[in-house]
Amino acid sequence: MSARGVKALEAELGGTAPDGLSALTDTQLRSFGDALHEAKARQSEALERAIDQALEFVPRMVRGAARKTLFG
Repeated sequence: MSARGVKALEAELGGTAPDGLSALTDTQLRSFGDALHEAKARQSEALERAIDQALEFVPRMVRGAARKTLFG
C-alpha cells in the first residue's frame, strides 16, 4: 500500500484510514476510494431530492426562506 493511496483514501474518508486497510493493494485502495466517492455522491443526491420533496409541503412563496432558515 502506497502512502499516496492512503492519503487519497483518507481525504475521501475525512480522517485517518483504519489499520486494516493496510492489507489492500493500491488497486484495491483506489477501487475502494472510488466506490466510497460514488456512494457519497449518491447519498448527497438522495438527500437533496428528499429535501426538495419535503419542501413541497411548504407554500411556494416561503420555500426559499424556509430552505435558508433550515440549511443556511
